[in-house]
Amino acid sequence: MHPSRPRLIAALAAAAAATLAGCSLASPASPSPTGVATNPPVSGSTGTVTPAASGSAGAQTSGERTVLVQDGLRIHSSASLSSAVEGTAAWGVTLTVLGYNASGGPWPDSSSPGGWYEVQGSTVTGWIIADPSYTASGLLSSIGFQDKQIDGVLYPTNWTYSDSSGEVIFEPQTGTDLPTLVIREATTLSALGPAGLTGYASVSSNSEVVACGYTGTLVKYAAGSATSPQPTTDPGGGSVTRLADFAQFRATLSPSYAIDIEMNYSTADDFAVFENLLDSILYPFPDCEAVTPTPSVAS
Repeated sequence: MHPSRPRLIAALAAAAAATLAGCSLASPASPSPTGVATNPPVSGSTGTVTPAASGSAGAQTSGERTVLVQDGLRIHSSASLSSAVEGTAAWGVTLTVLGYNASGGPWPDSSSPGGWYEVQGSTVTGWIIADPSYTASGLLSSIGFQDKQIDGVLYPTNWTYSDSSGEVIFEPQTGTDLPTLVIREATTLSALGPAGLTGYASVSSNSEVVACGYTGTLVKYAAGSATSPQPTTDPGGGSVTRLADFAQFRATLSPSYAIDIEMNYSTADDFAVFENLLDSILYPFPDCEAVTPTPSVAS
């Protein structure tokens, strides 16, 4: 059985620190209108980040992976769920990948192929399951926006954010025609405005996507083949560039709170940023804090 998810990131970090010394999580930085929140790798970690899609379950054998699971992730003594648990890596902690074992799985409630990563933390070396919803390739930064009732999210360290009263926009720090990931909140879904984008056709829809205990609808859209990047202003008043693809997740978390998480993107790696944020998001609402039967998650 798993503990109730803590209401605040600080409480989560404290609990994890007691389980695995040296792999504690610093509380997300208080957001400013713009900035970069850093989350450096654990002390002593080494390796080069593998340039694979962040949400990929591929055979990464070196570099870093960051824990997405809100309750923390068990580190086993060998590549087996029945092996001893050596410690627990907290949400947002970075682990160094030493190897990959393709045996095992598929994991319960997952379509991911079975596999294990051998990883090293600051004090423990062992194995974690390679489900891509549990860890992400590379280093991620952490940030929370309590005014928007978001206790924490994880995003790439080479991205930045802009926080306004209507929304938060994440985007890479450099480049042109940048992908943008936007979080907006309102009292109801209807108050967020209509779903989708004019000129974009729906290509897939899943009404059973879960983000920290709350089920919402994830729709992926695509623009016409002749569409070129279009700078525009989004419904929250922020500056974004409409790219070839658009993804939108919407969910109602309480009678007076609804959330819209959307992304303009053009590559699979960009979309992996969106998936990782959904898998890592923390809400201060009961279902996000409830017990969840996820295999090999911290107990």
